[in-house]
Amino acid sequence: MIPEDVRKSEMLIAQKRTLRAKAEDRKNLAYEKMKIGDFTGAKQALMDARQYIQEALKKVRVLGERGLSERTIQDDIETLWRKIILSEKEK
Repeated sequence: MIPEDVRKSEMLIAQKRTLRAKAEDRKNLAYEKMKIGDFTGAKQALMDARQYIQEALKKVRVLGERGLSERTIQDDIETLWRKIILSEKEK
C-alpha cells in the first residue's frame, strides 16, 4: 500500500473504534435509564447511539470490512428500543 493510503486507513480505523465505543456507552446509558423508568432519556440515548453506529458503519464500508461488531451493536440498539417501547406501553 501507498503510505498515504495506510495513514488514511489507520485514521478511519481509529475513528471507527471511537464511534463504536461512543455507541456502546450510549447504549449502556439507555439501558440504565430504562431500568429506572426514564424512557424518554433512554430513547434519546439510543438515538445518539444509533447515529454513532451509523457513522461507524460508513467507515466500515469505506474500509471494505464486514463490520460484525458494529452490526451486533446495531442489533442490540434495536432490541433495546423495542424493549423500551413495550415497557412504555405497560405503564
